[in-house]
Amino acid sequence: MKKNGFGLLTIAAALVLTACNKTLEESQYNEFEFKCADGSVRNAAVYLPLGWTPKQEWPVIFMEDGLVFKDCDFKTSIDSLVDLGEIRPLVVACSYENKMKVPGFKISYRNAEFVENIARTDDKLMQLYDKHLSFFKDEFIPYITRKYSTAGSRDGRIFFGTSNSADFGLSLSMRDTTAFAEYWCYSPVNSSMSYYGMVPATTSYRICWGTKEEVGQFDYFPELIMSIRKRGGKVSSWVFDGGHDRAWWKYWFLEELKRQFPAE
Repeated sequence: MKKNGFGLLTIAAALVLTACNKTLEESQYNEFEFKCADGSVRNAAVYLPLGWTPKQEWPVIFMEDGLVFKDCDFKTSIDSLVDLGEIRPLVVACSYENKMKVPGFKISYRNAEFVENIARTDDKLMQLYDKHLSFFKDEFIPYITRKYSTAGSRDGRIFFGTSNSADFGLSLSMRDTTAFAEYWCYSPVNSSMSYYGMVPATTSYRICWGTKEEVGQFDYFPELIMSIRKRGGKVSSWVFDGGHDRAWWKYWFLEELKRQFPAE
C-alpha cells in the first residue's frame, strides 16, 4: 500500500493513481482507508467520472453519510446523466459514517460526530464531534483536493448531507466559512443556530424536507430556515411529498446536479 501524511490508500485506489497521467476511459468508484493524524483509520471513497484527469481542476461534492452513495448506487445514476449529456462530469468524495455504538452511550458514533446538539450533552461526545470536525475539514478536504485534482477553493466545492449529516453540514457552515460556498442539506433533524452569530462569508443553502418527516408537522424546518437567513445565509428551500427517505434524497440530489452542473 502507498502511505502518505494524509491517508492510507487501498490497492484498488492506488492502481488508479499509478495511471494518473492518463484520462479515465470509464468512471471509477474507489474505496479506501484514511489514516488520520491521530492514528485512527476512517473509511472513505471517491467517485471519479469518465474523462477524469489530473491535468485539470474538477468540481467536487463532499458527501457525508457516504455509504448512501454506495448503498443506493449513486454511481450508476450519475454515470447515466453524464452519458446522456445532461450534466458535466464531477468528482464526489464520500466520507463513510461510523454506525457503531459509542461505549457507555445508547447512540452511535454517527450521532455524536454529526449532530452538535447531541454532542453538547456530554463532554466525551463533544470531543468526538470536534475530532470528526477536524478530520473532515483539516484532513479529508485537503487530501481529496491534492490527490484528485479537485477545486482548491470553497467556490468549487459543495457539501451534501442527509438527516444527521445534514445537521453536520449546517454546523460546519457556521464554524468554517472557508470550506464550502454551498450546502445541500436534506431533512436535517436536530440543528440549532443558537450557538452562532452572523455568517461572515456569502454562503448558499439548499434545504428540503418531506411532509411526512418525523418532525415535519411542527415548526422546526421553517424556524431553522428563518434562523439561517437571519445570520446572513442565502437559503433556497422546498418541500416534497414524502418522509425521511433515501429514495427522495437521491432524487433531489440528481435534480440538483442538473441545476448546478448543466452540460455546456
